[in-house]
Amino acid sequence: MEQLKVELPKNVTDAITTAVFDSFKSAQKSVNSAWPLYLSKKQACKYLNISNKTLNEWIATGDIPYKHIGQTYRFSRNDLDKFMATK
Repeated sequence: MEQLKVELPKNVTDAITTAVFDSFKSAQKSVNSAWPLYLSKKQACKYLNISNKTLNEWIATGDIPYKHIGQTYRFSRNDLDKFMATK
């Protein structure tokens, strides 16, 4: 089957590229604004859609990035995103 190659003018491809990036930035802001930058264990479980047991296992094995301050655990949302991208 022969493919048809169509080349669009540069101003059209630039407009499409700008619209896609603007849409992505807007969607990213709306998703991330619902969650604080640093999450508690409960929030991290909801954010990652995992059980508390799974989170505790990942903490015990050192797989997941976290900060332990006294008796409190904090998880950076950005670090969690990077972590899940490697899973």
